[in-house]
Amino acid sequence: MERLANKGEGLGGRSFWPLGNYLFCSNKGMICLDNAASVNKMMHLMLRIGSPSCVIEEHLKYGWYVERLTHQSLIRSFMEGDLSETSYEASLSMALNSLGTSQQAVIALAKDYLTMARQMRRHPNINAANLAIRLSKITPYRMEIEWYKACCDKSNEQRGYYDSFKQRGASKRESHVNMNRFKLAVFWDEVICMLDKKELPHDLHKRSEWVSESQLYKLLVEPLEIAEYYRSGMHLRKGHYISNGRERRYKIFDHWWTERVVTKKLGNRRIRYASSTQDTCFWARVEEAKEWLDKFRRQSDPNNPTFLRDRLDEFETYAMKLVDDKEVSTDVVAKNSSFSLWLKEWRAMKSHIFPFKSIN
Repeated sequence: MERLANKGEGLGGRSFWPLGNYLFCSNKGMICLDNAASVNKMMHLMLRIGSPSCVIEEHLKYGWYVERLTHQSLIRSFMEGDLSETSYEASLSMALNSLGTSQQAVIALAKDYLTMARQMRRHPNINAANLAIRLSKITPYRMEIEWYKACCDKSNEQRGYYDSFKQRGASKRESHVNMNRFKLAVFWDEVICMLDKKELPHDLHKRSEWVSESQLYKLLVEPLEIAEYYRSGMHLRKGHYISNGRERRYKIFDHWWTERVVTKKLGNRRIRYASSTQDTCFWARVEEAKEWLDKFRRQSDPNNPTFLRDRLDEFETYAMKLVDDKEVSTDVVAKNSSFSLWLKEWRAMKSHIFPFKSIN
């Protein structure tokens, strides 16, 4: 690059003075100079030894020389083992360096941006790896809840997992389970938050290990969320759980699970009850059905077909299909579970009010 100076300044009283780096190219080679006096002498030397036509020809081939130099420098960079940069980054770095020594601050800043961009691309995967480590550390919390569920389902009280937690007293065991529920919620809410901020890989929700872990968590813990919601009377202040109290993480995990790629085998029917009820909002539906039954009982003329009766019939049909398909856990069909007590009362009421109507 040639930068003009004021007239009268420069070597030998000439009208210009070179500043910056100068690249002299020819078919025989190239040389880069940044010393002003040397550049000045080189330019006059080339003018003296070259014919006008030769000088013009060399000027016209300047673009080809630059392209050739760039290509050779890239090859040299990779041959020397500089594999930390992509070809794009290497090209940009070379272009920045060609600005000259007066732009070193810009070059350094641009390279910092390149490094930062490269690190930002790695951060989501690093964050995912760190989350996987943290997930392994909180897995014991989930396993303790699984142990608690097994104990409840085997209890002589025959209330099952959901109702045992909902009707719990001041037990140290239930308090510990409740604390584990909070710890797991904090972890999974953080996963959702990091996804919202694009701090995790964009396809995390499609990775089988995360889909499976989130589903295991949802199947096991959401019944406890529902139990606590109705135990604390939140449904009286906010409304029923499904419409007004369900946490966003469970809705997101529903989407993760339904979007998974599954190949179902024909005849793959359960021969025993599931370890966890597959509809994680089942107990919330039971709580709504209990309210419908109370309202239906208080009607002045229950013989007339009503909206409540239709809803009760629909829920019974839905619930019994889950039971028949063994898509529920054993706590659903436990003798003293809230579902079993509801079903017994509803069927007794139907047989009394509609004695000639067949009962499922």
